[in-house]
Amino acid sequence: MDTREVYTIGKVLECGYKILKKSNNVSYILDSQLLLSKIINKDKLFIMVNRDFKISSKEAEEYFELIKLRKNKMPIKYILGYTEFMGLNFKVKEGVLIPRPDTEILVENVISIINKNNYLDIADVCCGSGAIGVSIAVYCPNTNVDCFDISNTAYEVAKENASLQEITHRVKVYKSDLLEVAIKNRSMYDVIVSNPPYIRKDVIPSLMEDVKDYEPYEALDGGEDGLYFYRRIALESKGVLKNHGLIALEIGHDQREAVTEILKNSGFHTIECYKDLAGNDRVITAYLNYK
Repeated sequence: MDTREVYTIGKVLECGYKILKKSNNVSYILDSQLLLSKIINKDKLFIMVNRDFKISSKEAEEYFELIKLRKNKMPIKYILGYTEFMGLNFKVKEGVLIPRPDTEILVENVISIINKNNYLDIADVCCGSGAIGVSIAVYCPNTNVDCFDISNTAYEVAKENASLQEITHRVKVYKSDLLEVAIKNRSMYDVIVSNPPYIRKDVIPSLMEDVKDYEPYEALDGGEDGLYFYRRIALESKGVLKNHGLIALEIGHDQREAVTEILKNSGFHTIECYKDLAGNDRVITAYLNYK
């Protein structure tokens, strides 16, 4: 790169647009703007109205390195290092699943039930970035939330996100194979919530490149039929769920009947399903009563 060349916001953006558009990126304009915002530490509005603003050759070089990552299908959220979920900012990085807008349906329903029943003790299983558990703790300030994940990266990122929201006194993060640690500690919960891996193993190779090539395989793979983790969570929940406690699960669009059957066979009742904004089955809730 010629260090004597004069770089402006408008000039480098145009180059970024062309590179990303050529790679069939449908959000090439927005992605280019966000990546430049990250490099020069200016907001999107500044970038849009100050096209003649000069940037250094070092900043231009760093920008085109990020453009290259995006061209190669790395998710924009990983490059930026953060995402928005439930109106909150969350840190994300390779090794944790990027929270999806569909998962907000799960969180909104759980928050509503928590408030209605004055539930206090919550477990977020397969917590990943901690987006579900941390959001619940933020919007339900009387709750205490335990987050569980087997991944070292998820353990670290979830702790960071609890700290970011200044709720580490109410959100604890544990490295655990599902509810193993909770069972060992004899913890008891009013609510167990989870967005577990639920994609069938044979479907993963057909996913979009930015998902299958970058997002953690263990956060996607639900086993041969996609139901492996629902069976385990339903079974393990019975050891840590209080009487009249709630289980709330995100599901794949075609898994309603199968997950309902798993919950019924595990002794859960009052099973309800909620749809996402696209009209697909997305969330199942159920209750557990002991005789």
